Amino acid sequence: MKRVIASVLSTAFLMCSAARCDTPATSAAPERSASTGYSATALYNSANAYARDGKPGLAVLNYERAKLLDPTDPDIEANLNRIRQTASLPPESPSILNRLVRSIPPDGVAWLGFAGLLIAGGSMVSRELLPKHRGRLLAAAVFGFCLLGITLSCAITVWPTLHQAVVVGHSVPVRVSPTLIEETLFVLPEADVVSVSAEHDGFMLVTNRAGRTGWAPNSNLALIVPGH
Repeated sequence: MKRVIASVLSTAFLMCSAARCDTPATSAAPERSASTGYSATALYNSANAYARDGKPGLAVLNYERAKLLDPTDPDIEANLNRIRQTASLPPESPSILNRLVRSIPPDGVAWLGFAGLLIAGGSMVSRELLPKHRGRLLAAAVFGFCLLGITLSCAITVWPTLHQAVVVGHSVPVRVSPTLIEETLFVLPEADVVSVSAEHDGFMLVTNRAGRTGWAPNSNLALIVPGH
């Protein structure tokens, strides 16, 4: 039960974080955010503008954030794949389960978890008070747990995104340790998505798609879900 509650909370946190996320400072970003606010549509429009301006990193960042708020929008997915292709990056290839889970909007996931918790908990308590209806209440409890299972699956699928960042700098060097004097291990291309496992002294410990790990400057990376 603790895991279920944690999954509901993490999904709700993801919704709130994505809804209030900030784009790295650029000359055009303040005007866009001030006029449209943070929503899937606003982030999508910002991503399109960055793509036209030749800033693939910021474009991918905003497409990824828009996709969190509206995972069912085909235009977001199509433009995200197009900008990845333009940046010579491989397109995403999520599994069938990943696609099914991400087809449910975040607010729908939260409501499913809340409803499942109420149905399962209420049914289990009522079985002791209404012994004549134990069979029906058991069926209701199973249905509630199924809803919680869907919420848990969504939370597990989305969880890695909480620890991912987009490369917003051009050819970002990744070093052995969090300092500029260390040798460069490899270089991250702009618009690539990396996993972040730690932060220290202005650097992030990142892992790229090939599994290589090193330290990259915070200034050249932007967390998809900031503020955690």
